[in-house]
Amino acid sequence: MKILFIFPPKKEWAFKDIKLHKKIDEESGNYPPLGILYVASFLEKNISNCEIKILDAPTENLDFEFIRQYIKNFSPDLVGIYFCTEYLKDALRVTDILKNENKKIITVVGGPHLHIYPLETIEYPNIDFVVYGEGEIVFYKLVETLIHNKDPNQVEGIISKINRNKDHKIQFVANLDELVFPNRKLLDYKKYRSFITYDNPITTMITSRGCAYNCYYCNSIERAKRVRFHSPEYVVKEIESIVKLGIKDIIFFDENFTFNIDRVEAICDLLIEKKLNIRWHCRSRADMKLDKRILRKMKEAGCRMIQFGIETATPRLQKIINKHLDLERVKKVIKLCKEVGILTYGNFMLGLPTETPKEMLNTIDFAIKLNLDYAPFGIFNPLPKSVFYEKAIKEGIINKDYWLEYVRNPDKPISNYWWPLHNKEILNRINYLAFRKFYFRVKYILKALFRKQSFAQKFWQAKSALKLFFS
Repeated sequence: MKILFIFPPKKEWAFKDIKLHKKIDEESGNYPPLGILYVASFLEKNISNCEIKILDAPTENLDFEFIRQYIKNFSPDLVGIYFCTEYLKDALRVTDILKNENKKIITVVGGPHLHIYPLETIEYPNIDFVVYGEGEIVFYKLVETLIHNKDPNQVEGIISKINRNKDHKIQFVANLDELVFPNRKLLDYKKYRSFITYDNPITTMITSRGCAYNCYYCNSIERAKRVRFHSPEYVVKEIESIVKLGIKDIIFFDENFTFNIDRVEAICDLLIEKKLNIRWHCRSRADMKLDKRILRKMKEAGCRMIQFGIETATPRLQKIINKHLDLERVKKVIKLCKEVGILTYGNFMLGLPTETPKEMLNTIDFAIKLNLDYAPFGIFNPLPKSVFYEKAIKEGIINKDYWLEYVRNPDKPISNYWWPLHNKEILNRINYLAFRKFYFRVKYILKALFRKQSFAQKFWQAKSALKLFFS
């Protein structure tokens, strides 16, 4: 069986009006499509006589005409397409191209969009199957069923036009160590890079799935779920396979890499023992048990930077978003990171529900006082199926389900993306101000110039900053 996976082009964004964030996304780099790689690699190992190809359109800068010609030449039996709600129109266009080229091609769609809108998506005429949940085992079972001419509608986690009225349960992989390392050779792995790493090429890893917290702005499949872990031995073996490719910069994409400190320490001990000489970034909450001892060990094991979701400097808003960070603890952890030589990255939101312009400005000042190495500021927009979005619709703050309208008609981009009780122009002005105040300071520029980083990276950052703010 010939199987093709496609990460669609990113041409038609749902938020066309948020120009700043579109520019930032374009300048920040490109990451390997890990979800596709996991599924493809699991198939590659477990099903013989399968020819597997992957098209990563954004990284390779492939247009729809290239995809059409590739399909014509490769003649796949089955195509898996990554679906993201914000780029839904592009993904749907890929399904149209597939069926127009050959109606016998089986189209299977997966990704974060399907965790939220599975039944709405199966209604599209050129989609045969939806993968509902984590896809590795589900996709494998679907392919195996099709190869042996069995009924695919009986596969748990597969939604079709025939079984859509069944009571479907979202699928999760219980034992992560049963999965196969992503075969990065299925892609041109040297093309992946990041704006914030020491050097390029880079790759990404996921060492755990699930998030024990339930922030009200989040709509991830991971939220409020039991955290499942790869064993430290599995993690380090995967890192060893990455090092063999000549890649030394790794970004861990776990929701919270430091959730289990004992496991973090075990991973670090193995990395130190094996002397793998890598640099890695991870995500954490600032209220984890990050003391100087464990941070020193992380640094020794290659940790270069930790990314913290701080969001707001207002204690009452910390409660409203259900994050409940102790801001004094945030200051202490950031300070400890700096003392041991680990770079810090803080995420912030502007325009949260009930937030005042003064509170937004205080958040900007807080980020500056923390002396963070990187601090992106985003305008809060209520995500579909998040607690904030559902509650706002119920209470009439949001007067229509505009995300559902967009899913039903993605030809119309979303224009009212901010929290409706805020003023759009004020939000945009404060958002631009945040980036200017944080990054265009003499102190920050000097720190960036002397930061340990390759010259090519520093040149890229300087060029992007000028392009972003003076174009």
